[in-house]
Amino acid sequence: MALSLSYYAKNIFASSYGKDRPDFFIWHPKGTSAAEKKLLFKIDFFILTYGCLAYFTKWLDQSNLSNAYVSGMREDLAMFGTEFNLAQTCFAVGQILGPIPANLLLTWIPPRFLLPGLELIWAVLTIGTYAVTNVNQLYPIRFIVGFLEGSCFVGVQYVLGSWYKRTELGKRTAIFACAAYVGTMISGYLQSAVLASLDGKNGISAWRWVFIIDGIITIVIAAYGFVFFPDTPYTTKAFYLSAEDKARCVERLVEDGRKETSNFTWDLFLRSVKSWQLYFLTVLWMFWNTTVGKVANTVMQLYLKNDPEHSWTLYQVNNIPTAINGWNIVMVLLLNVYVDTTGRRMAAVLLNIAILLFGTICLVVWQIPLGLRVVAYMFAGLDGPLSPIYYSWANLLTGGDSQVRALTLAIMNSWGGAMAAVMQQFLYPVTDAPAFGKGFKASLGCVGGMCVWVVLVRMLELRTEHGKKGGSNVQRLDGVEESQSSTATEEEAVVVVPEQKGVLR
Repeated sequence: MALSLSYYAKNIFASSYGKDRPDFFIWHPKGTSAAEKKLLFKIDFFILTYGCLAYFTKWLDQSNLSNAYVSGMREDLAMFGTEFNLAQTCFAVGQILGPIPANLLLTWIPPRFLLPGLELIWAVLTIGTYAVTNVNQLYPIRFIVGFLEGSCFVGVQYVLGSWYKRTELGKRTAIFACAAYVGTMISGYLQSAVLASLDGKNGISAWRWVFIIDGIITIVIAAYGFVFFPDTPYTTKAFYLSAEDKARCVERLVEDGRKETSNFTWDLFLRSVKSWQLYFLTVLWMFWNTTVGKVANTVMQLYLKNDPEHSWTLYQVNNIPTAINGWNIVMVLLLNVYVDTTGRRMAAVLLNIAILLFGTICLVVWQIPLGLRVVAYMFAGLDGPLSPIYYSWANLLTGGDSQVRALTLAIMNSWGGAMAAVMQQFLYPVTDAPAFGKGFKASLGCVGGMCVWVVLVRMLELRTEHGKKGGSNVQRLDGVEESQSSTATEEEAVVVVPEQKGVLR
């Protein structure tokens, strides 16, 4: 039965939990047993510590290039044109190509071997970056590092989606996403600290020391992952989980209606291309990669470095933009706790998009007071909350087939990375600093497009859930009960109450 526009209008902002919406909670829903809390603590600690630390080092390295550029690399390597953008593009191309093979390998190779192993290799290459003497040496290193680092985000997202219920996943994904902003913040502070203490030591410039320190940190974290990362509930051999713990981890997913098949079959791509999730979630993620947030720290650094009206020190150029990261961390946690607790994903998404629109409009106008300009960079850079919201949503929408889920998450990331690379190379060249007229206008249009697209994804989710149900007892997703007669029309389209607990997403 087709769904009417009035049905969509009534349910677009409804809680995805429907009638089973839990009471407000921060970490554990009310009634969670002590044994369950203890199990979750062990899972949380080891998954989130390694996942966050690995993602932290990825973003520490990614941000270090920008900080190095404004702290001496530009002059040492004669990067006076668009060489910086090309180096970023090499890294981005690697990230585009890396996630798909890495995530498919995750369904065969235990994550605790694959992810730390790739991290160890990129750590060695990061240390090697200190020795480059020209940009032609920098380009291939950045490509290979990007290819290897492409495994981190989608790999940890896949593992998170393998362990947690829908009332748990958003917060954990949000904490994981925050590691990116912590890494970007610490990169600025690290650059400033190295400038003050190590610049010229042993004949090595400060920007070169940063890559050495970054690589050493990454090696330590990779070693931690080899020992403690727990794989997935169906394959884990973690020494800190008892046999009862392992059985309960699988049972929890069954209770959530998310038991998965993990056996590889050659019709994987056929199964994937037949799903609307692959296409619509990928385009949604591509829209997310067009926001100013993808380049917020860099464009603000370049504004401060090229500001014709004010004089900013090198320490201020590196440190002031980190406020964007702190703002993102706060909002990532707040909005994702709200989504997990209420199930009202669309309300959180559209609030975030409204903030993005305001900030981006201000940057497009450009001729604004300094205080409003700082607010504009903060607001236009608030893309962070949408990352865990979209990826936890994707994990839930593709649950049931681990291969399809892995491939969808990877393709989302790869195409999103491709879009980000195009935006940065052609619409945010450093030669356009500080106004970036083309880039800000393009981002504004794409954020508007994302607002429309996310509504389409929600409508398809509602249609899919409606198609899974059958019978006579029905209700709207907002919990208002209705009845279905044998002569129901399209305008009376309804959703059947699921028999299993918490099936609505």
